[in-house]
Amino acid sequence: MSVFPLMVYKSPGIYQKTNGKTYGFVGVQNQQELDEKLAAGWFMSSAEAIEAAGDKAFPVTKPKPKFKIKPAKKKKPAKPLDWREQAKTKAAAAVVAVSEPEPSDDDAPPTRAELEAKAKELGIRFDGRTKDKKLGQLIQDRLSEQPQTGE
Repeated sequence: MSVFPLMVYKSPGIYQKTNGKTYGFVGVQNQQELDEKLAAGWFMSSAEAIEAAGDKAFPVTKPKPKFKIKPAKKKKPAKPLDWREQAKTKAAAAVVAVSEPEPSDDDAPPTRAELEAKAKELGIRFDGRTKDKKLGQLIQDRLSEQPQTGE
């Protein structure tokens, strides 16, 4: 009489003994399951299963590596030797494009670029924090201070 649950063994399997032969096992909960497994080719011990398997007890496939080797990352292409000069010319082209005011309708309010150009012309000090409204007011004040020469 057996005490359940029990383990039954079959070879080849996923577990490996020190001699390189492999086996697998499952648990059975009652006498009916035990009889079915024994009839299907399972054994009461791993040694019996390996002995019955003979040469088939060795693993057919290579064992899975514990750590996978990751594929190499693609490297970025190197910068050209004159990359700093190229960056400077791009920045200079951007400054030229920004500093030239675009022609616009007289009815439209002045753009930021137009306000900045006029402020530089009049010698008004400002920075990026100066709002358009304030810059327009400074320009108006400076124009009203200057004596009107002309017609």
